[in-house]
Amino acid sequence: RTCLLVGLLGLACFFVISLLLSTLALRPAERSWQQQKQFVADASHELKPPLTVILANAGILLAHSGDMADGQRKWVEYIQAEAQRMKSLVEDLLFLARSDDRRSPLRLQTVSFSDLAWEALLPFESVAFEQGLELESDIAEGISLQADEGRLRELLRILLDNACKYCAPKGSIFVRLEWGKEQEKAILSVRNTLAEKLPPEELERLFERFYRMDKARNREKGGYGLGLAIAKSIVEKHHGKIAASQTEEDIQFTVTLPVKEHRQKKKALPVGKYKGILPGSKKE
Repeated sequence: RTCLLVGLLGLACFFVISLLLSTLALRPAERSWQQQKQFVADASHELKPPLTVILANAGILLAHSGDMADGQRKWVEYIQAEAQRMKSLVEDLLFLARSDDRRSPLRLQTVSFSDLAWEALLPFESVAFEQGLELESDIAEGISLQADEGRLRELLRILLDNACKYCAPKGSIFVRLEWGKEQEKAILSVRNTLAEKLPPEELERLFERFYRMDKARNREKGGYGLGLAIAKSIVEKHHGKIAASQTEEDIQFTVTLPVKEHRQKKKALPVGKYKGILPGSKKE
């Protein structure tokens, strides 16, 4: 009995000492990580003003392109295009830095997820039409949840933009919003046709920051590998889950968000197909 008590006391002391030592050992790494995140946030914030000035000056020059010599306009357009790309990258980095900051809370309010989904679909009808893609939708009405409206809108934009960018030529995109089990969750799924099936190891890394499967192809499409990382950050901030799955022909991103307010389930809108005209854009 004495040996048992001594042994238990020794294990307890060993656990406490190990915990203290591990905390001390990790403190420099934690401090370094916090400084790195702060640096990214500060650098992103400081880069925005000069980029805004560059874009403004390029816009002024293009507005008075009649005063330019032949061939000079294209160089100004190059400056404007690259500055715009850099501004988008800086905004994405700043968004991620703020998302990592626990002191940056969500602005929660009751948001109609159904209405947001319809609003997000409308701007992409011209994109789908220009690329010759088919867009199908099945949006259930009456789905509301407690969320940050701005970030939820950004989540929808990222998933739809990703589907349009990487859809196979003459392929199709399908967007569904539905109730989860017992109306406790809202499930959003965005599926698009794949040009080629992804290896399983790449599918698991899609949500990593700066990860791009084909760097040359993503560069042409204006991607930096941050879109899906931002989507994951938004979903996790709302205590939800996001996952990617694929078949032989399609890839699907599924977002599951908790619904704190139980509402009566309404009849879903019928599935519609279109080329350039969004079905159900004029709801009855």
